[in-house]
Amino acid sequence: MNDVPVFIVGAGPTGLFMACELRRRGISVRIIDKKAELTQGSNATWIQTRTLEVLDAIGLIDTFLKIGHKCEAINLYANGNIITTLPLSGIDSSFPFILMLPQSETEYLLTKKLEEYATFIERSVELLDVKKTSTGVQSTIRQANGEVKTLLSDWVIACDGANSTIREKCHISFPGENITEQFVVADAQMSSSLPTNEIHFFLDKGTIFPDKNTIFAAFPWGSNKYRLSANLYLSHPRKFFTESEVKEIVAERTYGNYIVEKVSWISPFWIHSKLVDKMKDETIFLVGDAAHIHSSIGGQGMNTGMQDAYNLAWKLALVIQKKAKVSLLDSYHQERHPVIKELVAETEKITKNMLYNKSFFKNLIGFSKKGLPKHKSQKMASELTELSICYHQSSIIEYQKNKSSGFLQPGERMPDLIANNGNTLYSHLRNTYHNLLLFTGELIDNHLSMTIKKLELLTNQKFLGLLHLVIISVHPVKDVANQIEDEKKYLHTYFKIANRHIFLLRPDNYIAYQSAKVDIEPIEKCLERYLQCTD
Repeated sequence: MNDVPVFIVGAGPTGLFMACELRRRGISVRIIDKKAELTQGSNATWIQTRTLEVLDAIGLIDTFLKIGHKCEAINLYANGNIITTLPLSGIDSSFPFILMLPQSETEYLLTKKLEEYATFIERSVELLDVKKTSTGVQSTIRQANGEVKTLLSDWVIACDGANSTIREKCHISFPGENITEQFVVADAQMSSSLPTNEIHFFLDKGTIFPDKNTIFAAFPWGSNKYRLSANLYLSHPRKFFTESEVKEIVAERTYGNYIVEKVSWISPFWIHSKLVDKMKDETIFLVGDAAHIHSSIGGQGMNTGMQDAYNLAWKLALVIQKKAKVSLLDSYHQERHPVIKELVAETEKITKNMLYNKSFFKNLIGFSKKGLPKHKSQKMASELTELSICYHQSSIIEYQKNKSSGFLQPGERMPDLIANNGNTLYSHLRNTYHNLLLFTGELIDNHLSMTIKKLELLTNQKFLGLLHLVIISVHPVKDVANQIEDEKKYLHTYFKIANRHIFLLRPDNYIAYQSAKVDIEPIEKCLERYLQCTD
């Protein structure tokens, strides 16, 4: 027998979240990090809406909201003049904002959550080698006292960052491109007349180097604290910068909208766009920066890694518990790789346009006269906050050739809406199961009662402990335990449901199957693709 089912290498936000999710599902893990302590700097600061939803699922949202700073819009300026504002209020979530929080705080909160499961990070422990065996994975580690040991596990999760030892030892290529332009980030105390609950991007035509534009961004944390980011306009790279240089950049590029009072941290950085060819190598998974890195232009790096973990954790837990077929794990790469490939390409394209494309700058100036259409604004906001992510290539999703009239399709995320009495839809789905949502429509008859009984047999017998039934009814249905009353038809109307409709949601609240025909057989077939039923 191996020492532990899952060995996680790397205790940044991605590794910590992976460990929390597996422990929440009853899986034992061991997690190491070669650093002696938590990240001390601010590093990744954006927590996108979709990440807030998954933090809600694991019971951490209130803690994060208490100490984080909400940003409800993004403003874009050109030559000091406002071009457009991207509001986040219209997105379909209980968290219509981006939460700003230093990475050090994110890691602290996730560490405390992990400790609630009596699981602790082994620090100053370095992975030296990893080898696949016939029974799992053999990892060689150097402990804090210098002693070298061998650890045997069924699975290994590589959360060890862009310079991943596991990726190197497994000979997994990491192709991509480096953008030569140097950037600088800084944490500063500033005074400003601009809204402190909004993000501000300033673009200008280049003057020193005519082939480049300048970028400056200010991300508020509250209490007049900001993360600053700017390209540097340098002919040669530099490693060190002074507080006065940061003040000069702010004064030049924000047209007096910000006055720097104090700078607490400064660091240079470069943008890299890279993605592995495979995120799964038999019993080894690459997650987060170990698998992909890209431009930070939209603050999605840490969030994408945590979404990787959320996608993988429920699948791996079911396989370990022998409740699912091992083939389920193939869907991790199938689903996440195309999403990240698009993200890497898009963020690189936007960054290059902002830096080098003069026509892009001119188009922005012209665009300011037209304004941002509402539908375009909502689409951009959903993409930025990672709510629009869809899984269009997966062996475990039942795609339909003839799409129903409803706009939600298999592979898409089920939106989190206000359901009843101020409760959200997701509040009824806080479990580790697949959730079967049956919308009843107006008509409550014997046929509906028979359908519900059949569905209850499915959840209570064939897929016991795997499937949870929720009835969403316009009128109360007798003898049904899990019921959302939708007497004002808010949910039915939003989902464009006139009569009956059924959604099969995976544990990550993505739609695996949906139909206006409430038939049992196709639901069973969809689940039987990868779950181990009890009969």
